[in-house]
Amino acid sequence: MLLSALLAVSAACLAQEDHTHKSAVAARPGISESTGGKADRLDFIAFDFRGWLRRSGEWHVEGDVSHRGLVCGDYQTGMRFGIGSPGCTNVEWIGEVRYVTSRKQCNDASLRHVGGDTQPELAARFDQITCAERAVRCNGNCQ
Repeated sequence: MLLSALLAVSAACLAQEDHTHKSAVAARPGISESTGGKADRLDFIAFDFRGWLRRSGEWHVEGDVSHRGLVCGDYQTGMRFGIGSPGCTNVEWIGEVRYVTSRKQCNDASLRHVGGDTQPELAARFDQITCAERAVRCNGNCQ
């Protein structure tokens, strides 16, 4: 009886933890119109997500997020952009992650997260940006 109570309390504590997974990827000039020979869009493509950033500071991210387990977790997906060495090492991030999706996931589900935003401060540094980082944050039963 005591063991069951301890396991229940332990599971409840684990369920309240916040888990974040981040993955960074290097920029590639996008296939779009260019202004004066410069790309108007940067593309960011990884195995588990894709995104883009326009010269105006508008950005978009999409990708599948997988949940393991039967008990639900609340997932959010966000992005941030930065300036770094090739391979996205020694990155100076421009601000914090901005989360733009929120979905409850249960029962081993994989769901598509799609979102975006506009950050004018990115427009001023567009020609310097070399990396993007997607962050997936989970609260609840996260495994």
